[in-house]
Amino acid sequence: MDAGVYAAWAAAVTSAATLVVTTVVGGRREQHQWAREALTDAFVAFLAASWQHSDLAKASATTPDTSSVEAMNGQYGEMRNQLTRLRLLSPPNVVRAGEKLLRLQRRVQDAGSASDRAEALARASAGRHDVVAAAQKAMGLRRAWGTASRELNTSTASDLPDLGQPDMRP
Repeated sequence: MDAGVYAAWAAAVTSAATLVVTTVVGGRREQHQWAREALTDAFVAFLAASWQHSDLAKASATTPDTSSVEAMNGQYGEMRNQLTRLRLLSPPNVVRAGEKLLRLQRRVQDAGSASDRAEALARASAGRHDVVAAAQKAMGLRRAWGTASRELNTSTASDLPDLGQPDMRP
C-alpha cells in the first residue's frame, strides 16, 4: 500500500473517532440540559402550588367552606406530585426542604384560629424561602434571597419578609 491509502485510512479512523466522541459528549450534554429543565419545571410547579395553597388559605374563613377545602386539597395534591419529581431529580437537601414545606402547608390548612393560621402562613413562607435556597444551591445558582438560611423553629412573623416580596437583606 502506498502513502495515499494510509492517509485515507487515517482520515477515516479519525473521522469515526470524532463522530463517536461528539455523539457521546453531545448526548450527555442534552441529557444534562433535559434534567436541568425538568428540575426547574418541578421547582416552579411545586412553589406555585404552595403559593396558591397559601393564597386560598388567606382568602378563606378560619373554617373554610367545602369549595375552599377542595381547592386547597388540590394544590396540596399538586405539591405532592411535584415533590415526587423532585425526589427523582434533586439532591436530598432539596427533598428535605420540600417535605418540610409540604408539612407546613398542611398546618396552614389545619389551623384552627386566625392567629394559628397567620403563624402557619408565616412558617410556610419561610419554608418556601428554604426550598428556593436549596434549589439554587443544587442548581449552582446565586442566592437571590440573601446568604443565611432561616431556621423555622426560631423565626417569628416579625422577622420574615412580606409574603409577596422576596427578602433582599444581605
